[in-house]
Amino acid sequence: MNKNQDKPTTTNIVFENTVCTQPWNLRTQELDISVDSWDTIEDCLAKMLVDKDEFITLTTANAHRNIRFIQATQIEDGITVELGIEEGDHTRLVEKTCTEEECLNIFQEFFSSADVQDLEKYHPVEFFT
Repeated sequence: MNKNQDKPTTTNIVFENTVCTQPWNLRTQELDISVDSWDTIEDCLAKMLVDKDEFITLTTANAHRNIRFIQATQIEDGITVELGIEEGDHTRLVEKTCTEEECLNIFQEFFSSADVQDLEKYHPVEFFT
């Protein structure tokens, strides 16, 4: 039995909006850089896929449909991709679990268009209270 199953959770958590001063910012445990190449993002995604402690966050200066950033990390049953969606003066996180291929496609689409398809498939992130 998972000891966290009995802990109460909430989805009513908001964060400060993120400011991005360059067109694209890429962040991992080791990097925090301006990026203009899909190859750099793809390399960082590959590292995240082999290191269970790694994460990757891609932030845009020009949020489309209020999606400021996407981030991913490995979880027990796949990869979780989270979107930071701005709502006025705060940001909410939504997520979905996906495969490696889906994760790569989501990041590639976001980098090429600042958009993410199928937003209805994402659900609010649950936080322990």
